[in-house]
Amino acid sequence: MALSPISSATGALSSIQQNQDLLDTNLRRLSTGRSVNSASDNSQAFVLASGLLERAGTLTEVGTSIGQGIGALQAAGNGLDAITKVVGQLKSLAKQAEASSDPTEQANLQSQYNTLRGQIDGIASDSSYNGVNLIAANPGSLTVPGASAQSTTSIGGKASDANSLGITAASGWAGNTANIQSDIANLDAATSSVRARAQEIGANVTSLQTQASFYQNQAAIATQGANGLTASDPNEAAANAASADTYRQLGLAALRNAGQGQEAVLALFSRQ
Repeated sequence: MALSPISSATGALSSIQQNQDLLDTNLRRLSTGRSVNSASDNSQAFVLASGLLERAGTLTEVGTSIGQGIGALQAAGNGLDAITKVVGQLKSLAKQAEASSDPTEQANLQSQYNTLRGQIDGIASDSSYNGVNLIAANPGSLTVPGASAQSTTSIGGKASDANSLGITAASGWAGNTANIQSDIANLDAATSSVRARAQEIGANVTSLQTQASFYQNQAAIATQGANGLTASDPNEAAANAASADTYRQLGLAALRNAGQGQEAVLALFSRQ
């Protein structure tokens, strides 16, 4: 039996709506790159992907915190490098005074020594990063959170100003080689202390960089997993969208034909 005009129109409308929904779905997949954009698409995949993305976000935040910790350590390491150079310059002045037999020259070198010594305190005070200073006269400390309490890193500061390094103000250099040699010995001890501290900071930087790389990779793995659960095939989505649009156009054509059929039927009745 042939379908009545009303039935044909109803069928056409249903086809148009179904294919419009299919077209919208695939266009959304093309625009987002995901086949699962909400729980209604696939509740299990959506929940799993959301959990993975949340985990990736947490790991990324941890990586950012570690980066800030590395910045504080690098600032301290840069300060220690500068202090090492100043200590070397101080030793050079002391060596000149030791080799001199002129009390006046020794006194001038002592004055230069004490002026230069003040730079150590300035460098130590300025070696801060984001409010954290690990080598000032009153050093702070650094706590770098990990993804769990077990992976949190705590690093204590160590004062590296002149007094803390044992570099006292020079005095009595004029005509007294023993005083000069005592200050040279203090400089040698300070150099060893600064070197040891720099090595410690370098080891901490390497450790944190390893952690940061680990968390970055973990975040990438989680993101990849989420994408695997929700990603769409762009070629398939494009083909489905084109097919849905074609069938939608056919439905519109069918609806127009149904409308024309109804008009023809009404015309027959109106002639009677």
